[in-house]
Amino acid sequence: MRRTRPPRNPLEPIASTVGCLIGLAVLLLLLSLLVHQASWGDGPVCTSVPADGIPLRISGLAVPGQVRGSQATVQTVQLCVNHPGTRLRLAGLLASWPSGILWLGFLVQAYRLLTIASRPGGLYSLATAARVRRLGWFLTAGALAAGVMETAANMAIFLSQVHAPGLNWFEPDKLHLSVATLLAGLALITLARVMRVGVTMREELDVTV
Repeated sequence: MRRTRPPRNPLEPIASTVGCLIGLAVLLLLLSLLVHQASWGDGPVCTSVPADGIPLRISGLAVPGQVRGSQATVQTVQLCVNHPGTRLRLAGLLASWPSGILWLGFLVQAYRLLTIASRPGGLYSLATAARVRRLGWFLTAGALAAGVMETAANMAIFLSQVHAPGLNWFEPDKLHLSVATLLAGLALITLARVMRVGVTMREELDVTV
């Protein structure tokens, strides 16, 4: 007697991939707590700023082996506080962690969404469309929040080391925003609307038939 195989999950391999990414993200987060980094432990707190955003005094910059007629330029400058206090330690965390926490939260919610959607009748339902919509808004709003926090934290670290009259703790023109994350969130919101329309049409056809 031949054994019948259980129905294959239509959401594979993405469901297993998201589960593995969650485990990897948690492992990296735990390692970051154990290893001395720029924003944790006894190390310095640093920030990187574009070289064209601050006045620099560099003369004779050259790369070994550089050919005649070419020039070397500095794209970014890293400023570090060797012995930061508690306030700058916190700023260092806010400058580096929000985006990682955002994506970890996204992966956890995406895994829950895929688990529920893989159940019988769960893929084509209004509940799944609503969860996709919430996931899109979480990613969109999170991208904006992470961008504001990281920008403000980096500016606070910068202003603690450089006297720059006219600069505030937050400058809108220096906002560090992940456009890819923002577009991904908006794409999920649009996908949720399409799913909702499709599910509604399917329910109407079922009633008609």
